[in-house]
Amino acid sequence: MNKTAAVATPGLHICIATGQNLANLIPALQCKANEVWILQTPQMRASAGHLADALKARSISVQRIDFADDDVTTLHAQAAGIAERLDGRAVTINLTGGTKLMTLALTETLAAHLSTNNAAAQPHLVYTDTKNHRLDWLRPEPRSEVMISVLNINDTLLVQGYRQVDATGGADAAWRQRDASQRSELTKYLGHEAQELDELLSRLNGLAQAALNGRGPLLPKQNVSLPANPRRAQKLRDVLARAAGSGGLLDWDGRGAVTFHDEAAARYIGGGWVEEFAASKMRGYVQCDCASQLRVRSMRIDDASDDSTNELDAVMVHGNRMLVVECKAAVTTNDDKLADWIYKISQVARSVGGQMAQPLLLSAREIGDKPRRRALDYGVAVLAAGELTSFPDYLRRWMAG
Repeated sequence: MNKTAAVATPGLHICIATGQNLANLIPALQCKANEVWILQTPQMRASAGHLADALKARSISVQRIDFADDDVTTLHAQAAGIAERLDGRAVTINLTGGTKLMTLALTETLAAHLSTNNAAAQPHLVYTDTKNHRLDWLRPEPRSEVMISVLNINDTLLVQGYRQVDATGGADAAWRQRDASQRSELTKYLGHEAQELDELLSRLNGLAQAALNGRGPLLPKQNVSLPANPRRAQKLRDVLARAAGSGGLLDWDGRGAVTFHDEAAARYIGGGWVEEFAASKMRGYVQCDCASQLRVRSMRIDDASDDSTNELDAVMVHGNRMLVVECKAAVTTNDDKLADWIYKISQVARSVGGQMAQPLLLSAREIGDKPRRRALDYGVAVLAAGELTSFPDYLRRWMAG
C-alpha cells in the first residue's frame, strides 16, 4: 500500500482502552475527532481514565463504556448494544487495542448494523503502527497514512497517567530563568571540557554537597584543596574563577576559600549545570515541545511511585515520541549500582513517555564498558564525558527518527 495524504474520516471514534493508549490518542488527534467512545474492560478502567483525561484536555467529548470480555457471546451482545447507540452515525473504529476477538466482534457487528440501516455506510477502520509511524486504514479502502506530529508533552504525560505538578520547574525556576544566560558561557565551558576536567567535577560536586549540608542550613563557606598536579590545579582555578566572575555563583579568594552565594548556586555547581547544558542545546527546536526540571505526579494506581512527585531533568517531544534525559555530574564507580540506576532510568522513561519513549543518560563523568552494555540492553542511550559535545548531533538523529 502507498502512503497517502489524510482524507476526511468520521468525527466519532470508538477505541478499546489499552495499556499503551498513545495508539488510541494519536489517530483521534490526527483525524480531528470531536467525540471518542472508549470501551473499557474491567482491567483497563484506569487506563481508560488516563486516555479520557488526555482527550478532554484537547476539548474532545468522551464517553467511557464498560465492555466485558468474558466470552464471545457477551462480546457480540455488547457490540450490538453499541451499534444501537450509534443509530446509523458514521464512525471510525480504532483496531489497535483489545484482543483479536474483541475487535472482530466489534467491527463485524457494527458493519452489519450500519449496512442494514444505511447501505452506503461503512465504518472506517484504522490501525496505528507506532513502529513505522503510520496509520493503516482497512476500510472503506486500504491505504496507509503518514503519522503526523500531534502530541505535546502534556498529551503524553496525561495519557500515561501523569500530571505536571509545577510546569515552571520548582523553587529554583526563577533563578534559572533569570540567570541562565549569565551562566551560559560557564555552562558551555563545563560541557565542552567535561572529559578534560574529569575527576575535578567530582571535587566540585563534593564541595557543593558539603555546602548544601543535606537538609540542614546552607554552609556557604567551604575550603577547597587544589590537586598536587600543577596542570590539574590550574584547571580547577580556571573553573572557580569563571564561577566567581561571569557565572556570578560564588566568591573565591584565589587560594582555598570558596563562598557560595546561595543554595541554587551550590546546586548548579553540584550538577545542575548538566541540566542547563542539556536545556541550552534543546532550545531553538521550534518543531519540538521541550521542558527542563519538569515535576510530575503519577496518577497510575499500578505504579509504585503513585502519589509521589518526580523530577524529569529534560524532556522533548517530537514526532509523537518523547525523549527523557537524565543528567548526572557525578556517577558511582560501583558497576552493579550503576546498572540498577540505568534500569530505573529506562523504567521511568517508558512509564512517563510510553512505548515510543527514548531514555538518554547525559553524564559528565565517563561510564565504563559494563554499564554501557547494560544501558544497551535496556535501550538507554548514553553520552558521557567528551561525548557531551555531540548532544546536538544526537538530537538531530533522534528527531529524524
